[in-house]
Amino acid sequence: MTAVLVVRGTAPQAEWLEARRKGITASEISVVMGLSPWDSPYALYHRKTGDLPAQDDTLAMALGRHLESFVAEQFGQRHPFGQAGDGRQLFAHPGRPWQLATPDRLLTDPGRLPRPPYPDTAIAVLECKTSSGYDGWGEDGSDVIPVHYRCQVLWQMDVLGVPAGFVACLFLHSRQLRVYELTMDDQARADLDLMEREARRFLMRIDEKNPPEIDWRPATSDALKRLHPSAGDRDVIIGGQLAQRYRAACARVKAAEQKKRLYENRVRGLLGTGRRAVLSDGEPVARRDVYDLPEKIITRKACTVDRMVAVTPREKSTP
Repeated sequence: MTAVLVVRGTAPQAEWLEARRKGITASEISVVMGLSPWDSPYALYHRKTGDLPAQDDTLAMALGRHLESFVAEQFGQRHPFGQAGDGRQLFAHPGRPWQLATPDRLLTDPGRLPRPPYPDTAIAVLECKTSSGYDGWGEDGSDVIPVHYRCQVLWQMDVLGVPAGFVACLFLHSRQLRVYELTMDDQARADLDLMEREARRFLMRIDEKNPPEIDWRPATSDALKRLHPSAGDRDVIIGGQLAQRYRAACARVKAAEQKKRLYENRVRGLLGTGRRAVLSDGEPVARRDVYDLPEKIITRKACTVDRMVAVTPREKSTP
């Protein structure tokens, strides 16, 4: 059985959003798992129920879409598969209509490009990414990619019923393209079993009107602000345990900020007019950035920014 084409690329945006709302897409499964760096289960739940609108488009998202064709073309120069689709077809798993995927490209045998929508002859999926850093990414040719992208690609492979998935990533700061390959091995199947269970639980929450717990993620903070945009002049009673934990957390943050300023000032004192603080073997610790900002429109004043930035050891070997 092959994947089912749910929405064609020419469909109106409203049809797209309604179809996605009824299931879990490949880009959403990492959110359900609590692994997305940009979203949260709580925010996703309220978008699925209609309490919140779809996510706002961002410049980073627009840039990624703009560069998608370029990345796919560069991948094609290294790997001469047939490429089909344009990232606008929404597919569903043949046995689980709620499991959805919109791969950037479907890959076919070289020279073979049948009629759309192509799932019956696809042998792999291709995801085209851009990144400003190497965090979570392995060497070119490996299968080491950030975990949220691993969730996405495995979900797509499962929907399309293909044994392989490729990720082509253009690293913007170094203008380097790396290609990664995932295969449907035992570990991938185990991961998919876990993802499927969590996706079913999430959809059950929606049916039962039982939202996920509020967590620490910024997307949850943003969702709460949107759900409750105004503040009335009234008191709300909260539990003593929650109040105690909140106060204790605030106190720990204040103490941590003071300790950070202490050691930052000591590093700054040793730096003097230097730029970088390093260990004896050259491993970076911190960097001092000093630069001028232009005049502000209202105040008509320019200002100088002087900040210390912690540098992780990984940045030492970043190409």
